[in-house]
Amino acid sequence: MKSGKPFLSLIVTLSFASFTVQAQERSWIDLAVHNFGAPINTMWAEGELSFADDGTMVYCSARQDMAVAEGDPKDLYIATFNEETGSWNEPVNMGIPVNAAPATNMHPLRAGDDREPWITADGNTIYFRSDRNASDGNPIDLFVTNKVNGVWSEPELLPYPISTDEGNEHCPAVLQDGVTLCFASMRAGGYGGSDIYCTQKDENGSWMEPINQGPNINTAAEEFHFTQDKDGIVYFTSTRPGGYGGRDIYGAMQLGANEWGPSFNLGPQINTSAEDMCPALPPGADSFSWFSSRQDNNLGSFDIFWTKKANIRTP
Repeated sequence: MKSGKPFLSLIVTLSFASFTVQAQERSWIDLAVHNFGAPINTMWAEGELSFADDGTMVYCSARQDMAVAEGDPKDLYIATFNEETGSWNEPVNMGIPVNAAPATNMHPLRAGDDREPWITADGNTIYFRSDRNASDGNPIDLFVTNKVNGVWSEPELLPYPISTDEGNEHCPAVLQDGVTLCFASMRAGGYGGSDIYCTQKDENGSWMEPINQGPNINTAAEEFHFTQDKDGIVYFTSTRPGGYGGRDIYGAMQLGANEWGPSFNLGPQINTSAEDMCPALPPGADSFSWFSSRQDNNLGSFDIFWTKKANIRTP
């Protein structure tokens, strides 16, 4: 299984020389927070990312030099890691029809805003949010595209009860079981702001009513972007009070279906006074990625970073 090899090569490359002062001490590569660097991060804003098991990465960027149309707020990009060169290959804009161009002659304005991609472990399905079906009071919904014979299909709307007229659904993600789809929504009946909901398909292949993930996850603030590791811990973004400032990333252990232990802040290696959000887990078990507006080692307004999972503060 190729799991972890591309990202391990990245770690080796970025470290230049991984050395320790004493055998029992961890090297700087283990302790540091690293910028993904070029060609992934640019002077423009890079954002939400996810990985397939083979290391393929999908993410979104506001870069204008490769946008499908002038003025596109965000497009989806796909990138692979080159083990021979020890760096990421040039990212590829996923293009139309996956990325929609702005429709400036329509009301309400459809800006061509495609972001928050989640690629499944096998690399053949991507869920994402888009404003392509925007209407008054409902600017964003969730969509899915599938790779068929090497070509990504025309995105399809994830229908009700996932996408709604009131909820502005966003940040889709699939849990480790491979069948539970989670997302954020502002639909009525939640705890306030956007809450995280999860659902599965029934025996007929239809999505069942989404379940609010409860008070150990959701608060009166904003919660979004579930990402689960193989140990059962789910990581997500929250604006709840008591963090380090801006948006912070939290974790919680799964106790059962739609049941979670108390949430915990991941600590100062991950979270800063800036915006830190939307966790992602590269292949393997020891690395952690997210994007941030933190000013240390930043190439633009928002960049993608990674660190060792050992730097996450746990309860």
